[in-house]
Amino acid sequence: MRELIERFGYRFQVWRKERYGDHWGADPAAPRNPLRFVAIVAIMSVILGATEPFMFRRAFDALTILSISVALVFLILYQSKSRWAWHWVVAWVPVPSLLYWLLRFSGYAPYQPRVHSLAGDLIAVLFQVVFLAAALVWLLRVRERYFGYIHDATSQQT
Repeated sequence: MRELIERFGYRFQVWRKERYGDHWGADPAAPRNPLRFVAIVAIMSVILGATEPFMFRRAFDALTILSISVALVFLILYQSKSRWAWHWVVAWVPVPSLLYWLLRFSGYAPYQPRVHSLAGDLIAVLFQVVFLAAALVWLLRVRERYFGYIHDATSQQT
């Protein structure tokens, strides 16, 4: 019985993928933008960056202004369905980690840990490397779907 249920579940997933492809569940004719998760993160970072001075009572610093402007540029490219939105994300993914380590080793105060330990540094580096690798692999897998999405969107407009 279990084998029958597993076969049915697999066949249902194949049928659903063939029938609807990469579409919303409610409206099968409306395709989904593969970078929508990045857009949600960009919106959240703009909101958090803009409200940080009011919530934590600190002034804007250069990194906050830079991250808000990068997120806004991505959102503009995302909304206009530009090919550059994907390139912008791929270029920006490793930059925060590099900036963190550069600022930390240069002595910038907000990025200095309270407890200095080699194990803590190694865990932080390992976490960042794994996160960056996963994000870049995901972006490379999404690349063709995103370019197909914007090609379909521009061909429907004209």
